[in-house]
Amino acid sequence: MTLLLEARNVTAGYGALQIIHDINVKVPVGRFTVIVGPNGAGKTTLMSVLSGMLPVMSGEVMLAGQPVSGWGVARRVKGGLVLVPEGRHLFGQMTVEENLELGGYLVPAKERAALMDEVFSLFPRLAERRKQAAGSMSGGEQQMVAVGRALMGKPKCIMLDEPSLGLAPKMVSELFRILKEIAQRGTGILLVEQNVRQALSICDHAYILEQGHMAAEGAGRDLLEGERIRKSYLGL
Repeated sequence: MTLLLEARNVTAGYGALQIIHDINVKVPVGRFTVIVGPNGAGKTTLMSVLSGMLPVMSGEVMLAGQPVSGWGVARRVKGGLVLVPEGRHLFGQMTVEENLELGGYLVPAKERAALMDEVFSLFPRLAERRKQAAGSMSGGEQQMVAVGRALMGKPKCIMLDEPSLGLAPKMVSELFRILKEIAQRGTGILLVEQNVRQALSICDHAYILEQGHMAAEGAGRDLLEGERIRKSYLGL
C-alpha cells in the first residue's frame, strides 16, 4: 500500500494548549479517506497541521514518504498537497475558467489545457458554465469549482474541509461520488466531514476523532453499522 499522506503520532495545538494528541492517519493511493467527529473534536486543527498552517508539537507529517513537518504551506502545495478549505474561497468576480487557470499556475502552460479538459470531464456542469462568474453560481457548483481548481495543480493528495456545508443532499451525493472517482484515478482524498452518514457510506476508510484523540478507525460501512456511530452520531 503506497501512502500519499501520513500523520505519525502527531500532537499539536495553539501556544501551550494541546488540541490533538498522538494522531495517526494514513491516506493511501486510490483510496477515499474520511475523518468524522463532533464540533470541537480537533478536525480543523488536524487539517491545519497537515497543510502546514500549524506546526506540530511532536510527531511527523509525511508526504509521499518524505517528512514535511518543517515545510510551509507553499512548499507542501508544490510537493503535491492541496487543501480545499471550508467556504471554498473562490474569486467570485472571475469566471469558472479563470479560477481553474489560477489553480494551475504552477503547472507548465502546455499542460493546463489537458488538465482543464479532465476537470470538465469530471464536472460537465462547469464546462457548460466556464464563462460564468464563479460568485453567481450555486453553492454546489462553487464547490465543484473549488475541487476543480485543486485538481489543476496536479496534486498527489487533496484535503477537503467540510465541503458539504450548505449543500442540498442531492448535490452532496454527487460531490462525494466524484471525489470517490478522483481517488480511484490515483489521487489521495482526505475528507473532514460532519455529514457522517453520507461520508461513511461512500468512503474506503474512516477515522473517528473525538476530543482530540482518534477514537476508532475502520472501513466506512463497518463504522456506519457499528453501535458507536449509530448512538453518538445518528441518534439510533
